[in-house]
Amino acid sequence: MSAGIHPEISGSSRISVAIIGGGVVGVATGRGLVSRGFDTTIFDTSRERIEALREEGFTAYEPTQLAELSPDFYLLSVPTPTTNGRVDLGPMRSAAQCVGNALAKRDDWACVVVRSTVPPGTTDEVVARILEECSGRSGHESFGLSMNPEFLRAASATQDFDDPRVIVIGARDDASEKAMRLFYEAWPDVPVITMTNREAEAAKYTSNLFNAAKISFFNELHETFTTMGIDSSVAFDAVLNGAEGLWNPRYGTRGGAPFAGACLPKDSAAFISFARDHGIQMPILAAVIETNARLGGDPMIDDL
Repeated sequence: MSAGIHPEISGSSRISVAIIGGGVVGVATGRGLVSRGFDTTIFDTSRERIEALREEGFTAYEPTQLAELSPDFYLLSVPTPTTNGRVDLGPMRSAAQCVGNALAKRDDWACVVVRSTVPPGTTDEVVARILEECSGRSGHESFGLSMNPEFLRAASATQDFDDPRVIVIGARDDASEKAMRLFYEAWPDVPVITMTNREAEAAKYTSNLFNAAKISFFNELHETFTTMGIDSSVAFDAVLNGAEGLWNPRYGTRGGAPFAGACLPKDSAAFISFARDHGIQMPILAAVIETNARLGGDPMIDDL
């Protein structure tokens, strides 16, 4: 593999990448990188998964062999499961330790990239500390650090990585950002948005939580309308074309300002009362009204 590509060096050299984690994200990322000529190796703790990766044509090893290579980029794509209602960073800590031990055996620059979904602050506070402790290297000049969230659907992860709608680059310093821009030169037509690592971590959670909230919101209305004998699918199809919140991506995303005006406050209050008159509770709509009131909006209803 090539020696570490520093951000100031042109992208003419073949970029080498080590992906730690051979799950859905790691494999989809690996496929996309290989198809664009990246020198790609995947590392995983599962012998069965390693064999499966090799059968697919990947170069794959156990993490203990990571220090034998000197890739330009280390991509951390390990699981971050929820245990007892809290994120479990155990796999991320272990992956960071492996990378830190590998960096200890190098004297050149490389960029470490977090791809997993992690709470804001994890990359700069948890991963960075482990890397420095295990490598014996400190300071921003020793290695780059980036949070590069994935927006992949499990059913179409490979296609989503090949043809992304947007590329989000979080970086702790200019060198890390330049390295990541070099990395993504293979996707010249995709919009790139740069930010801090904490903002990139927040962007990933915002994406997931918005999807979850949207699904539950429509499910709550579906239950409500079904109880009233209304075909929700017909109503929802009309909403797809008519509601500004669905066709205008900027609508409602300013943050910090309550909704107001002639329609939203009164209709929210009126419908939740209407539902209650039919014996139906709507906890999501109630939370919407409560949050808006807390931000200074008019709840127009006393008993939530």
